[in-house]
Amino acid sequence: MDFTQLFNSFSNKDLISLAFKAFFFIFSILYLLYAIVIKKQTEVLNKALESQNNQILFIIASLQITAGLILVILAIFLI
Repeated sequence: MDFTQLFNSFSNKDLISLAFKAFFFIFSILYLLYAIVIKKQTEVLNKALESQNNQILFIIASLQITAGLILVILAIFLI
């Protein structure tokens, strides 16, 4: 296979689509890691401070992890 055929097989539309998919996948992985860190920080905060609304923070942190997992799954199937 000639290199010109290889380069011609990727049009600008394909390269933009591939770049978007790669960015979305990397972003979703980083967001999932961020959500996990926030969850751990929330657990430490709940141990350090006793407040009446600590379950609300725990639920929000858990929802962020769920959203991160959904984004990762979407990014995998997007590729």
